Amino acid sequence: MSRLPLAPGRFGVIVVGMMTISRLRAMALAALVLGVVAPAGAAPLHHDIELTLDPAAGRMEAVDSLTLPGGTRTLRLDPALTLHEVRIGDRPVDVDRRGDRLRLNLPEGGGAVTIRYGGRLPGFTAGIGVASDREGAFLPGQGGWLPDAGAEPAADADGPPSWRLSVRVPAPYVAVATGRLVEEGRDAAGYRAVFEESRSVEEPSVFAGPWTVEERMAGALRLRLYRHPEQTGLADGYLALSEQAIAAGAARIGAYPFDGFSIVSVPPPVGLGFPGLTAIGRSVLPLPFIRSQSLTHEIMHNWWGNGVRVGSGGNWAEGLTTYMADYAAARDRGADAARAMRLDWLRDYAALPAERDRPLTEFLSKTHDAAQIVGYGKAAMLFHMLEAEIGREAFDAGIRRFWSDHAFRDAGWRDLRRAFETASGRDLGGLFAQWLERRGAPLLTLADARADGDGVLLTLRQEADKPYALTVPVRLETAAGVEERSVRFDVKEATLRVPAGAAVRAVSVDPDFDLFRRLAPGEAPPILRDVTLRPAAERVIAADGDAAEAARALAGRLMDGAGRESGGSGAPVLLVGTDAAVVRELERRGLAPVPAELAGRGSARVWVSRAADGRTALVVSGADAAALQALVRPLPHYGRQSWLVFEGAKAADRGVWAVGDSPLRRVVGR
Repeated sequence: MSRLPLAPGRFGVIVVGMMTISRLRAMALAALVLGVVAPAGAAPLHHDIELTLDPAAGRMEAVDSLTLPGGTRTLRLDPALTLHEVRIGDRPVDVDRRGDRLRLNLPEGGGAVTIRYGGRLPGFTAGIGVASDREGAFLPGQGGWLPDAGAEPAADADGPPSWRLSVRVPAPYVAVATGRLVEEGRDAAGYRAVFEESRSVEEPSVFAGPWTVEERMAGALRLRLYRHPEQTGLADGYLALSEQAIAAGAARIGAYPFDGFSIVSVPPPVGLGFPGLTAIGRSVLPLPFIRSQSLTHEIMHNWWGNGVRVGSGGNWAEGLTTYMADYAAARDRGADAARAMRLDWLRDYAALPAERDRPLTEFLSKTHDAAQIVGYGKAAMLFHMLEAEIGREAFDAGIRRFWSDHAFRDAGWRDLRRAFETASGRDLGGLFAQWLERRGAPLLTLADARADGDGVLLTLRQEADKPYALTVPVRLETAAGVEERSVRFDVKEATLRVPAGAAVRAVSVDPDFDLFRRLAPGEAPPILRDVTLRPAAERVIAADGDAAEAARALAGRLMDGAGRESGGSGAPVLLVGTDAAVVRELERRGLAPVPAELAGRGSARVWVSRAADGRTALVVSGADAAALQALVRPLPHYGRQSWLVFEGAKAADRGVWAVGDSPLRRVVGR
């Protein structure tokens, strides 16, 4: 790996030594990623952009050249940017500007249009949109900084535009953009780089910052980390994992669709994915879970979402990415880790109120936890069940076919189904319909189990508006060992015989959580999301003065939806306050006291309890206002936990309450 010393006055691609895990792996990776993926067709529009950024001054200036047909054309441009000039050839163009719309009256036949514009940008405190200040700059694609033909009716019929972008920033800044790096270098004026994208992917996103650039070449694949000074030592791990993840994805799906992958450290605490690039918050980039989970997820999005775009009928890309990145990593760690992830998805779903459930065809993006539970977890479980149904070989063949047929095109769930049907030779319409078009999930009950000669008779029930067609895993504990079986179950109730090779002693139904279903009572412990997902939960503040203000702010951050100060009978309770006041409120309400294993630990304690009458309470107890304020940012990310102990903003300990014997397991013989 090399740190890149850019030579003054040199504008060419910088060649660095190959610093890969091994030359053999690099050559193998290159063979996978250099396969050519042809675009579906010519892009409808091409931008040629000259962009100058001055982050410290918060300013940008740009010249965009594009060819448009004659007549009245409408483009979108951020109204905060000043339009300096629009011309076609050497003639000025009449422009009617209203808000973010530019109406251009072009002569018959149209031609090459040049638009010159610029202005001052807001700082990063304004959110994650277009921003520029001394920390750097961020110009997201479709963020309004580039004249966008999306304002035209049916402008996206042929997909996003192609483009070439030249960007210049003064020292000490460096710039990076999506697209292929064509050339870069430094001169007396600062840093300049050129990027281009000739395929129908998306509008360019541009970043600038006072970074050190570290690079690893894996064959022809350029991997980079754009890091801040305090992030020394992160490059080896990040770039090695990027190489591994790209190689694994290319081997399973098809050629990696971009020329490289960049990891960019940015001021806001975010994680954002772009074609060939991920932007990760400066404060969170060093955290272990970012490298171990988030990075591989964003790399997989280069196939699903960036490579094949999400069409109509629901967002399939998040679920497929979760399954092929997050879940694949868990499976690589072992069967226990994979089982734990599936159980996490089902626990999340168990906490989702029925009125917030939606069919997968209605999921478009993660706007809140409730949407993520369906669009990520349920969708990933669908792919898990599909792979179990048709087998790994047919599943991977379907994935490869879907990629080769739809790279750089829009695609939907219907296209996925057809790819898997072709690969497996089976009609999968029923399987996809019941999991995509219906909201909800079945609740399984093991009504009876009894020995029957060399097998066992199971009576299964499913609670659902309409029975699901299920392939139910069954585990038999026999005198000779454990046997794995499965049964087909597509009615409300059935008694099914399962053969065994020896006398059956016990039976378990779906013991490894391979089906998407509602967990039976006793299978799922209470977790934070049992309360935070319920907008009608009662909010109770047990604190005074500054601590009360901190408690209210924390309660507002925790709830995934609007709440209220007082709830009705049986409503979940969110109790936030200082230690002594929380103890008094628990006693007054007849709720369980502070768990003995948490008492006196850390600066704050968080736990979920379930009363005898079924009421669920989420309690946050902090030593003082500072202890509660420290939880505002981290605590909402721990929704799958039953309890936590914090030292300031750090979760010093956490866990999930133990559950008893599964109601889906029965002893049938001795």
